[in-house]
Amino acid sequence: MADWPRTVVELATPQDVAAGVGGVYTSSYNLSNTAEGVMVLPGMKGFDAPAFTLFHDEMPALDGGYLRHVRAPARQLFIPVVLTAPDRPGLLALKRGFLASLNPMNGPCRITFTEGDGSRRFIDAYYYDGATGSEGTDDAGFLWVKYGLVFRALDPYFYAGVSQSIRFTTGNLQLNPFFGDPFLNRPLLNKAHSLNGESTITITGDVDTYPTWTIHGPTTGMTFTRQIAGQPDQSFSLNTSLSETRAVIVDTRPRSKSVRDAETGENLWQYLGPSPHLWPVAPGTNKVVINIDGVGGETSVTLSYLPRFISA
Repeated sequence: MADWPRTVVELATPQDVAAGVGGVYTSSYNLSNTAEGVMVLPGMKGFDAPAFTLFHDEMPALDGGYLRHVRAPARQLFIPVVLTAPDRPGLLALKRGFLASLNPMNGPCRITFTEGDGSRRFIDAYYYDGATGSEGTDDAGFLWVKYGLVFRALDPYFYAGVSQSIRFTTGNLQLNPFFGDPFLNRPLLNKAHSLNGESTITITGDVDTYPTWTIHGPTTGMTFTRQIAGQPDQSFSLNTSLSETRAVIVDTRPRSKSVRDAETGENLWQYLGPSPHLWPVAPGTNKVVINIDGVGGETSVTLSYLPRFISA
């Protein structure tokens, strides 16, 4: 496809990532646009499959070993860039501002890839090394400087640029398409499913991902269960009542686990039932059982997630 546009690489600073819900980025860099003075060079590394760690036991009487567990550790990313300016004061200002904006003490950067068809994937990573500087003739000049930026992504997977949601209601199944941008809190809604009972849902992505549940009342108690063939059921429950004007958000993401009131933000963790398992959803089909007491016409549950992928 000769007319396929070039991939756009963007680097959002920790301040922008922390600004919340991804909103409007005010101090980020389009590394594919020379007009901003920071340009990506050939030689990026680490943006395909992560390295995997295999845990296994050697077999005393047989050849080989027995696999116990597989995990993807934090991955390292390498981005070579060149900074240029029309004059020396401009280069100094660009360089100092750029390096200060990467400060990992302020949080992770967000590296986003946008392909020619508009699809996007991003990964959050902390600046680690590579901008210490060199005055060699191949590394810097009066109006330019090169860096080989090294980042560490503690979550080794890439996330889709569009979130997806599956809604469970008391009504009939219906198709509710809605296209949007997760940074603006506008998800893609898949077909609705009925509350109370087993549902088969389809999840996109390459690996397990942890959803956010939004429960709108009225309810008097609720249990959410994932059924996996050949494995024990995984479930969590909420022992609280909700009026028809109240909603609770259960965030199951490992680095962000929380149970809070959707309007006030009040911490409601104490209402989780005993031994809660805030389970992930797997790529492909999943069997989910939702049991809610005291439902009304306004009762609904929305499962929202960002698909996770092995590579950009």
